[in-house]
Amino acid sequence: MTRIALIAINTSWYQSNLALYYLREMVKGLDFELFMRSFSISDLYMDVLKGVYNTQADVLCFSAYIWNRVYLENILPDIKALMPKATILIGGPEAKHLSHYADKAVIGAGEAIFAAMAQSGFSNLNLQPEPLHLKDVPFAYHPEDKEVLGGKILYYETSRGCPFSCAYCLSATDDRDELRFDYRSEQDLNRLYQELDALEALQPRTVKFVDRSFNAHPNYAREMWKMLMSKPRSCEWHFEIYPELMSETDIELLAEAPEALMRLETGIQSCDDAINLAVGRNSNWDKAKTMLHLLNERTQVVVHADLLYGLPDQDLQSVFDSIDELSTCFPAEIQLGMLKILPDTPMVEIAQKRGWIWAENPPYEVLKTDTLSFDDLRLLDSYARILNLYWNKGEFTSQWQKLLKKHKASEVILATIKHHEENGFALHSISKSNRAKVFESVVGSFGISF
Repeated sequence: MTRIALIAINTSWYQSNLALYYLREMVKGLDFELFMRSFSISDLYMDVLKGVYNTQADVLCFSAYIWNRVYLENILPDIKALMPKATILIGGPEAKHLSHYADKAVIGAGEAIFAAMAQSGFSNLNLQPEPLHLKDVPFAYHPEDKEVLGGKILYYETSRGCPFSCAYCLSATDDRDELRFDYRSEQDLNRLYQELDALEALQPRTVKFVDRSFNAHPNYAREMWKMLMSKPRSCEWHFEIYPELMSETDIELLAEAPEALMRLETGIQSCDDAINLAVGRNSNWDKAKTMLHLLNERTQVVVHADLLYGLPDQDLQSVFDSIDELSTCFPAEIQLGMLKILPDTPMVEIAQKRGWIWAENPPYEVLKTDTLSFDDLRLLDSYARILNLYWNKGEFTSQWQKLLKKHKASEVILATIKHHEENGFALHSISKSNRAKVFESVVGSFGISF
C-alpha cells in the first residue's frame, strides 16, 4: 500500500497547518496509508530529519511558507538522499522557489490537483484539473484531531480572494470571490453552525479565520458573529477585518459579545491615506479611527491593530505620526511591522523602480527605501519592540492612558528606548519586574505618578 506523509514545519509548537488537513480529506476513501507529522522551525534538525525518515513514506508532502522556506532548503537535500525513491510534493506560497527539490511544485490551490494525482496513484504528476470552489472543499478536521490540535491555534477558512489590491500582499492579484457558505440559505447556515461547533470541540486556544478581509461581505460576517454569540464558547475567535467597512450595526452587534470571545485584527498599515494609496490600499483613516474608538468604548472585543513601516513615501515622522494617531484609539495591541517585499507581488516592481534594497531570503524585509535609511529602519525596529514589551502585554494600560492625555506615544517610546540603552537592557526581552521598574521611571520622567 502506498504510504503518504503530510509534513508540517510550523513557526512554533502551538501552530497548525490547515492545508495539510485539507489534503488528508482529498484522499479520503482511497487506498493509501496516510501519516501526518508536525514539527516547528525551533526543533532540532536531526529530530525533524529522523521524524520524516521514520515515516518511510512513498509520497512526502510539504507546505512552504516564508517562515519555513530556509528550513526546507536545508533539510530537503538530506531527505532526498536518505529517501531517493520517495516522491516529493511541495505546495504553498514559496513552493515555486523550492521546485528544484520537488518532483512536483503545486502553485495555487492544491486540493483538486492533489486528489487527481492521488487517483492516478501518483503516476501522473502533471494533471491540471480545475480548482475546487471553497464551498466544495471538505471540512478539514476530525473529532480525533483534538489529541494533536487541542490547545493550539486552529485555522479555518470561510472565503477565498480579496476585493482589495494591496501591492505587498499575496492576494493582490487574487480576484476570486468565493464564500464557503450562502448566508441566505438555511441549509448553509446549519452547516456553518455545525462546523463552528466542530472546531470548538477540538479545544483549541484560538480559532483563527484565514480570510483576507473577513468583513468584506458585512452580512456574511454578522451571521458568523451571531452564531458565535448564540451560546457560551470556550476559546477565542480571531478575524482579520477592515474597520472602514464597519457600521453602527456591527458595533451594536459586537457590544453583545462576551469578554474574551473575539479578537479583531485591523490592518491600518498607515494613518496617512495617501501612503496607503501608494501601495493600492484604499483606506479611510477618519472612518477607521471612529470605528476603533467605538470598539474600545462600547465592546469587549480585543482589537489588534497593524502598522507597517517601509511603505513608499514614508519617512520617520510619518511613521511616528501613525503610532501617535493609532495609540489614541487604545487598541489592546499595536503591531508595528516591517514591510516585506514578497516575490510575485506587485510590491516587487514598486521597490525596483524606487531603487530599494531588501533581503533576498525570507522573510524578504526591506533594508533601505528612497525615504528611509537602513539606520532609520533599525530605529523603527526598536519602536516595534518597545510596543511589544510595554503596550501589547497590557500591563501598563492606566499609565498609557494618563501619558497620552498630554504626550505623544512616539515620545514615550523614544524615552523608553533611551532608558533601555542607558541601563543595558535588551529590547527583545526583559523580565516583568524590570519592565515595571523601567516604565515607572519613564512615566515619572514625564511628571506622572506610576
